[in-house]
Amino acid sequence: MEKIISEELMAFLPVYIESKGNCTSIHTMAGGNYHIEKSLKSFLNQLAEYYIVDLRAVRKYYGESLFIKNLVPIPLNQENIFIPLKVRKPICKNDGSIGYVNLKYIEKTRENRGKTIIHLKNKTIINSLNTIDTVNNHIKNGNMVRNLYMERNSLNSVGEYD
Repeated sequence: MEKIISEELMAFLPVYIESKGNCTSIHTMAGGNYHIEKSLKSFLNQLAEYYIVDLRAVRKYYGESLFIKNLVPIPLNQENIFIPLKVRKPICKNDGSIGYVNLKYIEKTRENRGKTIIHLKNKTIINSLNTIDTVNNHIKNGNMVRNLYMERNSLNSVGEYD
């Protein structure tokens, strides 16, 4: 986990790997592309534990703030806000279709035959099954979460010195 964090985590996506099954593909700014034999959900839980983030509380708070129940952006800190994107069609019932992309590394998005291509800063390309409007909406929600996160933390830090 330390190595992945030090290389600046850009995205983590669910993938199927032959003879291994449901795994997670990890992309870093340093150019690392790793496949780990864990579900995306397990990796996300480990990542949240590393950053000492309560995923349930984060989803509840920011979901209520944005008036959404599902696909809430996840802030691990003010620099790392991850937006959810549909990146595959699941084969089995418990296999997820959603991957997460770090908002700060998104360079541009473009549409291609009803799907969306996301260009990240180190030339990594993520293909999403979402429409461009949906992807842009997730980006907008991610920016709103970043603003709410920074606002909330600045209020907390002011209160500490009173």
